[in-house]
Amino acid sequence: MLKRITYLIPPVIGLIVAVMVFVGYRADQDYHAQKVRARVAQSLNESKTSMDAAIGSGIHLISAMEAFLKVNPDLSQSQFSVLADALLVNMPAVRSLQLAKNDTISHAYPSWSVDKNFGRKLNQIGSIAVRTLLKQAKTTGSRQILTPEKDALGNQEIVILAPVFLPGMALPGSYWGMISVHLDAAALFRTANIGMSGNVLIALRDKHPQDGSTVMISGDPVVFEMDPLVRTILVPSGEWILAAAPRGGWSGSPYSKYILGFGLLAIVIIPASLWAVAVIVLGRLKDRERYYQLVHSAKSIIIRINMDGDIVFCNEYAEDFYGYEPGELLGSPLVGTLVPRRTLEGRSMRRYLSRLLMNPTAHPFNETMNVRKNGEIVWVAWANDSVKAKDGTSTGLLCVGTDITDRKLMEEALRQREKQYRLLAENVTDIIWGLDADYRFTFVSPSDEAVRGFKRSDVLGRYIQDFLTPASKTRFKDVLRVLDDLADAQGSLASVTEDLEFTCADGGSVWLESHLGILFSEEGERIGLQGVSRDISDRKLAEALREDVERMARHDLKTPLGAVIGLPEEIRRHGNLNTIQETMLGTIENAGASMLELINRSLDLYKMECGTYVLDRTTVDVLDALEKIKAEALPQISEKGISVGIEVLNGDVNGTLPVSADAELFHSMLCNLVTNALEASPETGSVSIVLDKGEDLTIIIRNQGEVPLSVRETFFDKYSTSSPARGSGLGTYSARLIARTHGGDIMVETGNPGETSVIVTLPQ
Repeated sequence: MLKRITYLIPPVIGLIVAVMVFVGYRADQDYHAQKVRARVAQSLNESKTSMDAAIGSGIHLISAMEAFLKVNPDLSQSQFSVLADALLVNMPAVRSLQLAKNDTISHAYPSWSVDKNFGRKLNQIGSIAVRTLLKQAKTTGSRQILTPEKDALGNQEIVILAPVFLPGMALPGSYWGMISVHLDAAALFRTANIGMSGNVLIALRDKHPQDGSTVMISGDPVVFEMDPLVRTILVPSGEWILAAAPRGGWSGSPYSKYILGFGLLAIVIIPASLWAVAVIVLGRLKDRERYYQLVHSAKSIIIRINMDGDIVFCNEYAEDFYGYEPGELLGSPLVGTLVPRRTLEGRSMRRYLSRLLMNPTAHPFNETMNVRKNGEIVWVAWANDSVKAKDGTSTGLLCVGTDITDRKLMEEALRQREKQYRLLAENVTDIIWGLDADYRFTFVSPSDEAVRGFKRSDVLGRYIQDFLTPASKTRFKDVLRVLDDLADAQGSLASVTEDLEFTCADGGSVWLESHLGILFSEEGERIGLQGVSRDISDRKLAEALREDVERMARHDLKTPLGAVIGLPEEIRRHGNLNTIQETMLGTIENAGASMLELINRSLDLYKMECGTYVLDRTTVDVLDALEKIKAEALPQISEKGISVGIEVLNGDVNGTLPVSADAELFHSMLCNLVTNALEASPETGSVSIVLDKGEDLTIIIRNQGEVPLSVRETFFDKYSTSSPARGSGLGTYSARLIARTHGGDIMVETGNPGETSVIVTLPQ
């Protein structure tokens, strides 16, 4: 309701201002109209007075002359001149005075005004209007006035004719003649300001129209169309209308536009200002209400204390949290009520609070042990800020607290677990280590120093590659690729076990069986690796010893094997062999040759493992090698109905794709990979081989069917096979060993469901 009333006030005030502006506007218009009307009326009255005086002087002159003639009808010219001189004093508007006895001009003043018209009849001289006026005067016996017209000299004059009748005589014998008074019209109108008087237009016309049209006497006729002020001037035998109006018409006040302009501005600004003030006030009230609700409904402890350390404000949550009734905490000291007088370490909290009140910026955040009303211990994290007066002096402290009791309990539990973990990590014989996202050591257990001889300070912060042998660096890269593939499918459960050879502080090396897993953040981002390593040097020595024994046994087998291979040929030379015997000798020869090839191949693998194998590089045509392999595998291809396609990208125009390689090893590598692809493909499947000769030679062998999940991590490991019936598990191992011996590498991709791709990369 308050909000509606507040928002209603500005339009009401605006309406009041609009009414005031309208009233002021009308008052100014009325005042201006009265002022203009008064000025016009004054000019009009002055003109009327002048006209009345001028015409009245002519009439008075006629009356005086009539009275004299009635007494002395036979006055002489000299008497007339003396009389006229006396009567025409202070009558500048009268141009001339004439007497026409029996309508014949007999006297004139001044005498030159008639010249040669002395003795002539009035009806024989003058204009038609004068003659008509003369006739009308004689007929009516009353005075007549003629509107201005030009005389013989071209001057505008007003003529007043008055018939004279002698007393004591009957008509028509009493008729003496005419008195003719000629008034200077221009001088008369000029004296009366007819035409223009300042900013006032004045015009004069005859009241009665003649011949159906209005007779203008002087001035602009438009004045009578401007709603003028009028005055009536009585003249002999009629009335004249004198009208006046302001120049430009009855215009409005010159201040009206300013009144309207400033009024409209006030109508807009005042309500808008009141509206803005109302919005600000309501906004502040709303903010205050929100602040009140925020403070009292916030799930935080809000307390304000004065400089004496007493509580002067606390929100509802604080009262509920500590278990006090509303208002019960106000006025109570903080220390001793909510905060114990001493900490667990024996520090005085009253002294600490005094220092905090004096300098809040020194401890903007702190954590303290608190006590509820029921005696329960809780922990609160405080954010402190000073409360200042207008003059900048500190008046107290505002404290906002958060319950961290659960966190404190968890931290304590975490400390206990960390203590147990450290006890375990520091006493276990296995090496526990952690890496960051850049594969630098972030943690290593003390057992590492016992195994490798490095102090922890020599290991932390360094890359793991700094402690791996060259062969194990390559193995570590392979492990990372395998982990990436497994992480996409298994997430944080992905882990790999690999044998890695680490360097020791004394320059030697040690084999560690390392179980590696990926560390993820709460957001699911990879932040490093964690590993557990166990010393397997003794096992590796035993394996090496076994391999040495096997190698020596294979070498020793070559001598008697030569006899096995050579004796069948000697037996054939002696002859007398039947078909069965010949077949048996062939079988002995083939078995011996196969055994010799296996012994030689195992010896080559050993040399490649040791890095002592010397490549016999020649130019090998990859396409020709693949065609030979297809021919060798033709029975298998035909039996399963598999289609084999070869695609060459960026190859030579002549249909060859040369590469520098050891011909036998290169053929063995491709044969193993193609044979594996054919074996893994389902019946009526397909195998595609893509050759791309860029900076390096890339061979992609893609077949239908996925690598079993159980062997994906160990796909290129020695003796790795999904089924012992399908092979010894040396095919992919020897293929990768051959590729790396040539300076290249092999990797497997199983990203596309139902498909496996083996990618071989060899330098040109």
